[in-house]
Amino acid sequence: MVKEAIVLLMFFGSPLGLQEYTVRDGLSECLKAKRTIERNVKSPTQKEYNGTMRLACKKLEVKVDEGNRIVEFVNTEKDSLKPF
Repeated sequence: MVKEAIVLLMFFGSPLGLQEYTVRDGLSECLKAKRTIERNVKSPTQKEYNGTMRLACKKLEVKVDEGNRIVEFVNTEKDSLKPF
């Protein structure tokens, strides 16, 4: 099934590339998950995370299976997605 959805995108590596992506219930749920991940990635002694991982919530047209997992991006090349 093809639908327009809010997708949480995770970019990391060198060079920075899209590694993981998941469909979220809405923008607020996506931003909540993004904040939770950002808080849990840094070590307890750090005030901020200084690594290369970047997260982004974007509205994209995707093809999903019956488990709501992304099968493919529609009208968007995976390599053209950026974290900013």
